Amino acid sequence: MNRIKRRERLLIGVLIVVIMVAALAFIRSQPWGRFELRPIKPNTPNWIVCVRLNEDANGDIMVIQPEGQTLMLTEDDFDARSPDWAPDGKKIVFSSNRRDYVYQLWTIDPDGKGLSQLTLGGGAKLAPYYDRDGQNILHVAQGLITEVDVKGVHSLQLIPSASQMTQVREQYGQIAFRYAKRPNPDLIAAVQRIDEGEQVVLQDLTLAQQQFTLPIVIAGEYVDLDWSPTGQSLVVSGAGLIVPTQSGEKRMGGVIRFDFGATTREVQPLPLWLSPENAQAAIEVAWSPDGSRVAFVLCERLKDGELKRIGLATVPESGGAPTLIVEGEVYHPHWAPDGQQIVFAMGKPGNRQIYTVRIDGTDLKQRTQSGDHITPKWSPAR
Repeated sequence: MNRIKRRERLLIGVLIVVIMVAALAFIRSQPWGRFELRPIKPNTPNWIVCVRLNEDANGDIMVIQPEGQTLMLTEDDFDARSPDWAPDGKKIVFSSNRRDYVYQLWTIDPDGKGLSQLTLGGGAKLAPYYDRDGQNILHVAQGLITEVDVKGVHSLQLIPSASQMTQVREQYGQIAFRYAKRPNPDLIAAVQRIDEGEQVVLQDLTLAQQQFTLPIVIAGEYVDLDWSPTGQSLVVSGAGLIVPTQSGEKRMGGVIRFDFGATTREVQPLPLWLSPENAQAAIEVAWSPDGSRVAFVLCERLKDGELKRIGLATVPESGGAPTLIVEGEVYHPHWAPDGQQIVFAMGKPGNRQIYTVRIDGTDLKQRTQSGDHITPKWSPAR
């Protein structure tokens, strides 16, 4: 009799353990159930994260350490894109179709551990950026600029707001597909496609429920954008920017800074550099962390409107002639935290390597030797 009771107690104990393990696994599989098990993570000053493309053009997340070692964080048959560092350099967020071939947001530690799915539900989630405080992650969800907290529990649609939704959808087929990382929590800028090309729109979240349209900052054939470190100035680069002149509007390539006053209605445009005949263009603009310079990819605009990448250039935040730092087919420049170096990809598609260079053009270093690499980003950790 006692033996039977001991066996029953053993079976009940095993059953309880199995239920607890299953419950814990289920909780851990949900974004709302995520908790950190690793109090100590790699310290990442001077680490660089990028995407390495395989022969099928699917991306894997890779980090480059200061001593030159490379570490693949993902390496599989799925596609991973758009990595971004948490403000403390302890976590990386990226978009991947690794579950059911639907792009969702995932996070991972810089040493490849702690892979976790952040978002759920239908529709692709793309182009994530951490907010400055690291508590929220912005991304593009089916053409909407959306933020989600770092546990994936609470999300909020930012562009357009609910009151703007009907008007924006009726006027534009694509609501937003590119946006700038925001240092000011109340201001978001994004790029929309229009019949004539693209335009930059601005969302002031303090006014979003009272506005039925999104204010237009500037339009052009192609536009890119980035915020100043203070979040009160927006820089727009592009080709065929529609610029007011004394003789009327004219299309020019170049870089224009927009300074905002106490409200977004108080805006002062300041051209930093313009190509009056629209023969050159500036794309993939990036404002330095110290606010002193703006980097961009300098392009030649061909007769058919195509843009030929000719090098990495910078211009002072107050304006002036561009300084060409590196000549070549440059992609995706990104600043080091000290504002003294830039990381970028360079080469023909299929063989783009990661390079770093000082802002005076010295100390050019090739950081990868083979493969095809895009979207490098320097860790913000110091």
